[in-house]
This record gives sequence, structure tokens and C-alpha cells, in this order.
Amino acid sequence: MRKLVVFFVLVSSVFAKGYFYNKPDICTNDMSKKCTQNKKIVKKLQYTINHDKKLHLKLKADGKLGSKTIKAIKKFQKAHHLKKADRWVGKSTKMALDRVYKRIKHKKVINSKSIAKIKSYRDFSRKVNFRRSYAVYKNRRLLRKANGRNTKLKVDVSTQRVWLYVNGRVALCSPCTTGARRKFEPNTKIYRDKHTPYGTFRIREKILNKRSTIFGNYYRGRRLVYHGDRRKFRGSKRGLRFVGASLKNWMRLTSGGIGLHASKYIKRYPGTNGCIRLPYHVAKLIFKKVRRGTKVSVVR
Repeated sequence: MRKLVVFFVLVSSVFAKGYFYNKPDICTNDMSKKCTQNKKIVKKLQYTINHDKKLHLKLKADGKLGSKTIKAIKKFQKAHHLKKADRWVGKSTKMALDRVYKRIKHKKVINSKSIAKIKSYRDFSRKVNFRRSYAVYKNRRLLRKANGRNTKLKVDVSTQRVWLYVNGRVALCSPCTTGARRKFEPNTKIYRDKHTPYGTFRIREKILNKRSTIFGNYYRGRRLVYHGDRRKFRGSKRGLRFVGASLKNWMRLTSGGIGLHASKYIKRYPGTNGCIRLPYHVAKLIFKKVRRGTKVSVVR
């Protein structure tokens, strides 16, 4: 009897450490008011189901308990031979989720405070996942020495990262977004190859507040009529006003309109029309530290 009690204590302690076991049940509102649809918990559920080797699903981890997530829950319950395969994530389902969750090799997340303590680029490159992280490395001592003549840039398409070198050493490393190989055009409904060209370039021009002459919006008064590539607009342009997209801290690389510029849309995958988007504070810093003629290498 004593051994049996010890066994149940051990089992309960194991499950108590699981992420889902101690969380409220998850289900839709029409099933019960006691259930939760907490965005953080649902997002963790989606993440766990995606890592279940029995299912091979690719749910969008958005924290929303939508129809696709509910279908995935049912598939998960059937795959793990649970008695009920419905929208209710109860005790047995949470235990199954915890078993999967514990087997996932979680990548260590570096928070902003720990990044601030990293002093060398060597440590930064060891601790930060270049492909996923939005972390930015800055060597302020090196940046103070930058004068345009001793700087060069490297853009790596495979990791979606940009490096600023000063006297051959890394002074800055930041996420960026390059051109997509399959870019969907909403107006033409066509996918086109917009990848950033590879090779060695020189900065041809620098413009602090540039607007695109190709991409932007057509307005009639204040009403938006068209958004996208103006060359593909097929309507009448009479009475329309074109406003080019903002390309703040513009640094041109090619005569074909490819360059580096600031943007709020920084993704961890290629997604532009060919240009290299940079976070605003990074673009502002690089713009100050380089000059016309600075070497830029785009590699993969």
C-alpha cells in the first residue's frame, strides 16, 4: 500500500511539472464557460501539435482557437488513442500534450536583458539563432571609428541578416528582409521571382527621405484606388494622384531600383520585391556610417 502511494505521488509530481497539466481546460465557448481560450496557451498548444511526429501538421501558431486548430486537436486525440476526439482539451489530452511537449528540443530564447550583457560578437553568434532571432548586435566602440572609408556591408540571404564591418571587424549585426523568390502580386494574381540579386555592389546614392517611383498608391482625392506596382495599373490615371512608398534612409545598389532602406515590416524570411529592408534604427545607423562607394556583398 505504501509503495502504491509513493508511486502515485511520483506520477502526480511528474505531471505537475508539465505545461498543460496545470492549465485550465481548452474548448470553444459553446461547450463550456469554464474552459479557456487564452491566446498564450492556445499558441503553445498549436506549437506542440506541430511538433507531434505522429501528425506532421503545420498549424499557424496565432493563438486563435479556429476551425483548423479544432480539427488538429481531434486528429491529435485520435492519434494518441484518447477516448474522446472532440473540441475539448481536458485532463487526458493535456497529459498527452505534455508528453509531446517534453520531447521537443526547445531552442533557448535570449531575452533583451541577456543580450545587453553580451559584449563580444563571438558570444552573440554562439547564443543567438540568426535565422529566427530579431536581436541586434552593436559594438559601439567600433561604430564610433566608422568613417565611411573603413566600412563595408554584407547581406546573407540564407539567414536574413546584415553585417556592418569597420576595419574588417563586425560592428553591427541585424535582421533584415530580402527579396522573395515567389512574390504574390494581389493585383495580377501572379507569383513572380523578386529575389535580391547576389554579388558585390557599391552604394550608388544615399537619400534620407526617398519615395519609390514604382511602388505606392493611387488616390482619387483621399480614396485609395490602387496599391502596388504602378506599371501594372490598367485603369485610367485621369484625376489620380500617385504617392510612392516611403524608402527612408535609401542606399541604392543597382540601376534597376534595388537598395537598402528602413521599414517596419521586417520578417525572418524573404518577402520584399527585391530591396533589403532594415529596422528603422539600424537603417539610420548604417546610413550615417557608410558613403557612396561603400562595398556591399550579397551572399547566400
